[in-house]
Amino acid sequence: MSTNGWVGLIIIALVVVLLLIGLVWALRRRGAVKRQEEAAHIRERVTEKQPVVEQRAVVAEQTEAEARRAAADADAKAAEAERLGNRAENQRVAAERSRAELNEDVARANKLDPSVRDGNSVGRTDRSDPDTGVPPRG
Repeated sequence: MSTNGWVGLIIIALVVVLLLIGLVWALRRRGAVKRQEEAAHIRERVTEKQPVVEQRAVVAEQTEAEARRAAADADAKAAEAERLGNRAENQRVAAERSRAELNEDVARANKLDPSVRDGNSVGRTDRSDPDTGVPPRG
């Protein structure tokens, strides 16, 4: 081959290499543009969904606040229930003490009354149980 043939071959090779470089550059640029467009689309979706997500966060915070209020109410109710339970227990103990005192009074009255034999009063006007001091039902 002559020098002109080699020079032509080198020029053709350079043109092919430059075309390949241009093609690769164009394909890479096209891919970058597509990625930029996809990123812009994702950002747009994020912007659209952001108010919904923020609203969900607000609802979650409100629900949390309601739960705290309900727990505080439950604690207050539990404390009230405990206080009332203690009060009822104190009243029960006082009632039992009073009942025992009444029973003692009935027993003492029965001892003093000569008409009473074996714990039964012949002339008694009340019909309460001599052991408990509680009147019969009905």
